[in-house]
Amino acid sequence: MQTNNSWALGAELNTISTDGGPQFELEIAWRLVEGNWWLYLNGTDGSSAVGYYPTSLYNGGQLASYATDVDYGGETVNQTVWPPMGSGAFANLGYQRAAYFRNVYFFDTDGGAQQAQLSGQQPCPNCYTVVVQQSSDPWDEYFFFGGPGGGACG
Repeated sequence: MQTNNSWALGAELNTISTDGGPQFELEIAWRLVEGNWWLYLNGTDGSSAVGYYPTSLYNGGQLASYATDVDYGGETVNQTVWPPMGSGAFANLGYQRAAYFRNVYFFDTDGGAQQAQLSGQQPCPNCYTVVVQQSSDPWDEYFFFGGPGGGACG
């Protein structure tokens, strides 16, 4: 249920990062509030709420109460050749080249923000990679990810 028409769901972003240049960031958060999974963009206050999924969609299943696992990163779909992920650069190229998530956290069942403790998975390192690191605020727990894809990724 979209509640904020400031965002056009499924639309392209106007501002994008430049390889080797300025980087554009979008803060994204999902939060379970009063029986609904709310999507927030560029903040977690009420004015940043875009809309929600009612937990009734989960018919009393696990996600009706809380999540047990959160996955971050990218995903590609093979049509003949695996497409690029993120910017198309491998993770080890880092800032201004590879895609990234920074300051990764989650909300616990009491509503408090908890820093993530990430572990990277890269089932096809010849096509896509991930590098997980930690730093001080504002990066905290973060990771670079992506790659060019190719024909031998499956």
